[in-house]
Amino acid sequence: MPWKELNTPSDKEERALDLQYRGKARFIVDESAGVEVARILQRFGYNAKFVGEFGLCGHSDEDIFAAAWKDKRILVTHDSDFLDNRRFPLHRNAGIIVIRPGSSGRDNEGLFACLSKAIAFGSHASWFRGRTLEFVSCELITIVGRGGRYRYLWPEGNAQAMIWED
Repeated sequence: MPWKELNTPSDKEERALDLQYRGKARFIVDESAGVEVARILQRFGYNAKFVGEFGLCGHSDEDIFAAAWKDKRILVTHDSDFLDNRRFPLHRNAGIIVIRPGSSGRDNEGLFACLSKAIAFGSHASWFRGRTLEFVSCELITIVGRGGRYRYLWPEGNAQAMIWED
């Protein structure tokens, strides 16, 4: 199946989503992403902490995942290990944003674009719960959740976002 334009939600649909998903997203930033990512999110006005603030530098991925779940924080990382749903099950996932190594999200401009799009998908904590967002590039996003896997193409500029239909 081809790419299909993604319709922009109406004002009524946006209000319904705001009512359904309450509570502003809070973030924990993995060592692989770095402390500067936490600072960027803080400048956006989000409660963002670096793993070092939890004393988790050098700890295993499972420890960081558990801390994110316990503190209800969305994990931001470059570590593609977090895409393994067997190690990091969706039902215990407060939300994961993986900006893949080697993607255009590694430079500051690309990283900023990926974070902006992740927040645009859902600025509410409960929207992220049980979902993993994978940025292959600034424009290509895969969201995995209990409802399935969805691929989005969100070109730079004013181009219409698109969804891949299987």
